[in-house]
Amino acid sequence: MNGARYAYLERICDLVAQGEDIVIVSNDYAAPILDKFRVEYPDRYVSVGIAEQNLISVSCGLALEGKRVIAYGCAPFPILRAFDQIKNAAAMMNIPINIAVAGTGFAIPEWGATHYNVEDISLLRTIPNMQIITPTDNILGTTAAEYALINSLPTYIRFDKYAEGEVYGGKTINFERGFEELRCGSDVVIVTCGSFTLKILQLADEWHKKGISVGVIDMYSLPIDVHGFMSTIGDNPLLIIEEHILAGGIGSMALEILRSHGKTNVVRRMGIDFDLGYPQTSGSREYYLDLYGLSNQAITNKVVELSRNKV
Repeated sequence: MNGARYAYLERICDLVAQGEDIVIVSNDYAAPILDKFRVEYPDRYVSVGIAEQNLISVSCGLALEGKRVIAYGCAPFPILRAFDQIKNAAAMMNIPINIAVAGTGFAIPEWGATHYNVEDISLLRTIPNMQIITPTDNILGTTAAEYALINSLPTYIRFDKYAEGEVYGGKTINFERGFEELRCGSDVVIVTCGSFTLKILQLADEWHKKGISVGVIDMYSLPIDVHGFMSTIGDNPLLIIEEHILAGGIGSMALEILRSHGKTNVVRRMGIDFDLGYPQTSGSREYYLDLYGLSNQAITNKVVELSRNKV
């Protein structure tokens, strides 16, 4: 677990050791690798305490002085508590800080409902000049760290602790394009991100044995290359899966794109629906995925339905 996040942090540490002018600012949230980092590079590690608005403001100030800054914290607080600073400082002045958080969706349910991180994409998609990256594996985690040195935009990097391994070995990663077709399919094309991409790739092998051809698109960076996306999906039915609220997530974004370009693909979305309010019960991540219809079986049922009704 924590593969992509640790790959990212390890690469940041390597870059500092090589002389890159990087500073890590933390809101009283650490990792074992950062314990070593702050001992070896005390002048490159700043803890602002549990104060997310300061986290963003201090990071922006350091960036204006020429530093490459990683604002590191536990999701969802650097976004929800510091939205004003992200909007009016980082984005409005186009300051290229990197906001890196641990925890997407229901990744850390043991810490309670306050740690659900299921609205972050919806919020940050409304802000101009903002890039959102969801690393899928260790390779994307490492590449995101290197990208932090050259990216001219404020960037939000959302780590899923179950995103690990090496899906992107030998592939070209293009954060401006934003997506990769990891598997071709003619019956249904699934668009997803994070650890769900890994899950869907495994399920696609099982569906193939049953005669269902499923394509998989990993949407690892927003905004995406719209024309490239439309060319890739063709006229195939789309199933968009996200561990995020349906309003404003990648499913909403895809529908906006298709509608604005006159595309008529059949589209189905699977995500978190809070129409009846926040969940009143507690459980594991798997419990919440089942509660909101995101279990493996629910996904399989939707794939079978779409493949049978392909137009």
